[in-house]
Amino acid sequence: MSSYYRLATAVTGTCILLASAGAVQASPFHGSYIGGQLGWVGYDIDYREGGDGGISGLSASGLTGGVMTGWGTVLDNGLYLGVEFDAQTEDADLTVRIDDAELGIDSKYSYGITGRLGTTVNDNVLFYGLAGYQRSRLDYRLTETDEDMSIRFKDNLDGARVGLGVEYQMDSRLFMRAEYSYTFYSSERYRIEDDVVLRFDPDASRFMVGLGYRF
Repeated sequence: MSSYYRLATAVTGTCILLASAGAVQASPFHGSYIGGQLGWVGYDIDYREGGDGGISGLSASGLTGGVMTGWGTVLDNGLYLGVEFDAQTEDADLTVRIDDAELGIDSKYSYGITGRLGTTVNDNVLFYGLAGYQRSRLDYRLTETDEDMSIRFKDNLDGARVGLGVEYQMDSRLFMRAEYSYTFYSSERYRIEDDVVLRFDPDASRFMVGLGYRF
């Protein structure tokens, strides 16, 4: 987690320093903002148990929604620089049978920080890319049907997040947004018994639409 956190902090500091060093246009995209967003999240998970071959491409998907807040500015050359915090609940789930066991995966929430770099097309349209850090909570359950045994465990996953988006700024200080991002989470290992080690390698795709207010 610490390496991703340091990366996100460095991105944030760079954006703020660059913004303060340049001349700022009187742009409707300048300033702090707050808003809400809804969308879809899909987790792509590779699973292995011990030294077995495992299963690749398990997919858990569902709805997600939450809030975002941030700050941004536009320089004289139309370059947009910003930083944003986001937090949302998630409802992606998966249940799959593996031999004599049943594996279930549920996502609960996600939050993170991103730096944003973009360009304004005009006074109303902004295209941007994003890069930062994301943390997500997944709950796992493993049920051995033959032995009537159920094991539950949970974990917070840390990952590097990248993506693209577009914003449309309205005259009323409200803005609309559509955004796609992909998060590369670190691989996780869980020792269930002395001879049973589970390995998960998840990634996540998110498509969000949002409505916000810029101050």
